[in-house]
Amino acid sequence: MSHYLHRAFATSPDVYVLNGLRLEDPEQPEHTGAPGVCQIDHLLVHRFGMFIIESKSISERVKVRDDGAGGDEWTRTYNGREKGFASPIQQARRQGALMRALLERHRKELLGHRKRDLRTVTRMLSGNILGFRCFPIQIVVAISNNGIIERINGWTEPNSPFRTAVCKADLVADRVRAELKRHHAGSRLLAPEPDYGLLHLTKEQTAAVAEFLAERHKPLHAEAHPEPAPDPEPLAPTPAPPACRHCGSTSLVAHVGIADRGAYWNCANCKENTRMPTICTACGAEGRREKTVRIHKRGPEFFRHCDACGIEERVWLERSG
Repeated sequence: MSHYLHRAFATSPDVYVLNGLRLEDPEQPEHTGAPGVCQIDHLLVHRFGMFIIESKSISERVKVRDDGAGGDEWTRTYNGREKGFASPIQQARRQGALMRALLERHRKELLGHRKRDLRTVTRMLSGNILGFRCFPIQIVVAISNNGIIERINGWTEPNSPFRTAVCKADLVADRVRAELKRHHAGSRLLAPEPDYGLLHLTKEQTAAVAEFLAERHKPLHAEAHPEPAPDPEPLAPTPAPPACRHCGSTSLVAHVGIADRGAYWNCANCKENTRMPTICTACGAEGRREKTVRIHKRGPEFFRHCDACGIEERVWLERSG
């Protein structure tokens, strides 16, 4: 997904791509009292709003249906068995809500004095408030290119006030471009789609928002809230690279096991195998026989995905040469 987005928008002066963005906000605490967190796979910041791209490594079949109450229900097929999982659309909406509230609190420093034209004044008179509370945050759910999307009973993506997309990863850039065209068209006076393009930023404001979010990225650590140490070391030690459990060598080659054997490293020194760890560093869940926590390969990268908390983290990158 990062590759597709880079190819599509790297040269665009008004679109900023943030990959693997993780934000913490103490003013929106969790039930435990810990800072509120949103983790966004890919975020596109543009002059007319944002796109949250929720990337799912589903390489078989995913089914989406209406849940009967205005929501969406998702199931996936894995190793021939169908299993439900949390709606990525609702997940992205929760992420967007936390990010929107964070941006709104910093509205003055990010937006400053906004120029008010006829359309924005009309919006104010109708009772709406300018700022990030009205700023469009659209959702795109992307699955692997070799996956299959099945819309049960004619289920369609939400399209009010802005369109949500569910598609293959290679189609995401085209969906985003189409929506950007609608926003540009909607920014004109007497536009056919009044919600599109109603609120937009200057180039300087767009850059400021993207920079603000990038600066507040907080990578996920194994221990999110450690107990304070009385005498901390000046520098934290660098995590040790994976090593062979037999001889300790770090000359490893990664492989994907068959059936329920999982991914593993083969040692170039002693030729023995070492399984990749299947313990989630975020919630501590442990995978067994490719369940709960599992490792999958995308291109040269190996990722550990946890069904328990939804976190995905890279554990290995193949290097050429």
